[in-house]
Amino acid sequence: MKHMIYDLIIIGAGAAGLFAGASVPSAVNGLILEKKAAPGRKLLMSGGGQCNLTHGGSIKDFISHYGQKGNKIRSVLYQFNNDAVKAFFEREGVPLFEREDGKVFPKSLEAKTVVDTLVKSCKDKGINIIYNSEAVEISIKSSIYTVRCEAATYQAKKLVIATGGSSYPTTGSDGSFFSILANLGIEIEELKPALVPIYVRDYPYRDLAGIAFPHAKISVHDKKVIAENTDALLLTHDCFSGPAVLNLSRYAVAGNDLCINCFPSKSADLMVKELTKLLQGNQKQLLTLLYEYFNEDSTKSPAEMPKRFLEAICLRAGANPAQKSSQTSGTVLKKIAELLTCDRHSISRLGGYETAMVTCGGVALDEVNIKTLESKKYPNLYFAGESLDVDGDT
Repeated sequence: MKHMIYDLIIIGAGAAGLFAGASVPSAVNGLILEKKAAPGRKLLMSGGGQCNLTHGGSIKDFISHYGQKGNKIRSVLYQFNNDAVKAFFEREGVPLFEREDGKVFPKSLEAKTVVDTLVKSCKDKGINIIYNSEAVEISIKSSIYTVRCEAATYQAKKLVIATGGSSYPTTGSDGSFFSILANLGIEIEELKPALVPIYVRDYPYRDLAGIAFPHAKISVHDKKVIAENTDALLLTHDCFSGPAVLNLSRYAVAGNDLCINCFPSKSADLMVKELTKLLQGNQKQLLTLLYEYFNEDSTKSPAEMPKRFLEAICLRAGANPAQKSSQTSGTVLKKIAELLTCDRHSISRLGGYETAMVTCGGVALDEVNIKTLESKKYPNLYFAGESLDVDGDT
């Protein structure tokens, strides 16, 4: 029996695959093969289920957020920029809004709205989705691609690989497809988890999980500073997390030092100078004085320096948080300032795929025409999304 030859087959019904299908310029006879029982599983998780689908501002500002790959992908980002993404969804009947921090969400604040819209757009373009169909082999003969699944085989003139990386493996993107691509002679850059929390030796904040600092300055050191970043820091029960740490994790390895500055608006020297004045003859508890000093703007809610955190800092500096402020020695004061402005920790390990938001590595960018994402070795074979060796900041 002769197989139907599709115009287009897309492997993977995640964000990249669905968007590729929804974006074809005119109706085609197409197919999306998805190994799981439902589409867009990572999309449904994104933005805490609210789906921040792009970011505001100029596309020029995006380039620096893709590490060393930013300049390489400049042309493809410019071709279809964030304004084009917004226009696409508005046109498809999904009103959007931009939050103060620049994140763009659907007004419904439901990721399901985005997934449903993309699935409908694919169907409108003539692209059906077949679920529970894991592609296990690809071959090409006479310019026709054959994709073999466990239960059936499909053929197409064009093929888009949108199988994701290795992050959140339970959603379907477990990295297994890269071996199939390697069998075609396509170079795969080593895969590793990216946007991961950082674990340090003797982590001191096990009881402070959930405390966050909106503008912490974090740096990774070897003999010198490797990378630094200012963003939100989150304390968990066993590691440092939050965007400030996640975005630095691609530069860190075990054995490096992590330097945490929770209060970058003042230097350690200035803190010591100002606190020394305040402490003289002051009968208030040390913890109370520190809390008032670091949260002098009473309009802030919650406090930028929570009492529980300052209590832990006092104890680490060898001070009793309940002692009279005037009894605090200059040595202790210097230690408190140091712990708040450059608290150095030795990195023991980085989070694995179970905590990784994205995957570093994938199909080498040298394998594709960067303007079209078409394979240089195989005409009409394209790559999209996390299957490529590009990872961006959170």
